[in-house]
Amino acid sequence: MTLIDAFLNAYINANILLVAAVILWMVAWSLMRLAGLRHAFGTQLRLINSLFFAVALSPFIAAGFQYALGTGIIGNRFVPNLSDFVVAQYLDGRIEMKATAFADIIGFRDRLTHELVTLKTPLGITAALFLLAGFSVLTLRVLASAVQLRNLIRRSYKWRQFGNVQLRLSDTVSVPFSTRSPWHRFIVIPTKMLENSDDLRMALAHEFQHIRQGDVEWEIGLETLKPLFFWNPAFLIWKRSIGHLRELACDQTILARHKFDANSYCDCLLRVCQDGIRSRSHRFIPNVAFVRIDLDPFSSNSARFLRYRVTSMLNTTLPRDGRNLFRFVQVPLVALLVFGTVAIQRPGDWSQDRLMLSTIVNLERLEARTVPRP
Repeated sequence: MTLIDAFLNAYINANILLVAAVILWMVAWSLMRLAGLRHAFGTQLRLINSLFFAVALSPFIAAGFQYALGTGIIGNRFVPNLSDFVVAQYLDGRIEMKATAFADIIGFRDRLTHELVTLKTPLGITAALFLLAGFSVLTLRVLASAVQLRNLIRRSYKWRQFGNVQLRLSDTVSVPFSTRSPWHRFIVIPTKMLENSDDLRMALAHEFQHIRQGDVEWEIGLETLKPLFFWNPAFLIWKRSIGHLRELACDQTILARHKFDANSYCDCLLRVCQDGIRSRSHRFIPNVAFVRIDLDPFSSNSARFLRYRVTSMLNTTLPRDGRNLFRFVQVPLVALLVFGTVAIQRPGDWSQDRLMLSTIVNLERLEARTVPRP
């Protein structure tokens, strides 16, 4: 197996696991709703982050199992394989279709990988150009936005510093946000906000909570991965869900911790949003803003989410502790993802079932050739 082939195989596996993780997350979210934890946003955020972390570790998990197989630490019979399982179900008569059609379905992944590596077919060339174009455009966009963000921070004024967190004032932004460099974290505040001490306290509490939750690091990681998975709807759903949950969890935590009045906090959100719209504030990435403003008509509906943020703070009470359910749900879901990581790997060799399927396919093709034409 060449290096390119191994990379493509890992890339395909990661996309499959992303889809599986989103499905598992939806199941877990439904269970939490039934358990009365619909508004336990902090618990939901920890759960979805742990699932994504398991997907991110999947290449290393797969490599560890491959090493264990190659060194004989574990035998092939102890490693589940989804492809072999499906073949066995077909041979047992539980799947009704022609052998050639079934072989084409289970062999599609290998054919696609081969065509992407060799670039000798229209499908392989088209898929490679599509992935390369999307990766290039989005990578350039992320880099350009990061450069703009760095220049904006350089043009801002250092106000105060707490440890490695710098508070900076800017005349060019209208929405508070937090971001980081390799060595420092930054909270950038519009200079105009100094005129309202209550709004300033709430915005700072919000951004400090994002830093405590690790939201800045998660946002940087997700933006870095976006050029690789831009075409996968599961990744886009995942990224949007994390973005929404971190804001809801942050709002809920600071209202409980700092005892801010919910009405005043919502008024602050709306004022900041209004100022951002008036100044047509741009969204630099990667950062975590006090409120997200999307002026692009093709982007997600930030106005709808802002309305949900406000109503969730005004109309709901603090949820009960969901840590016990979190542990109860997290362990089996992460275990399922680890199991799936191993199960979707390519089969190591030709098993007896695969040899039998190959024989049936050859006989079916031979029969199709020998049948006389009318």
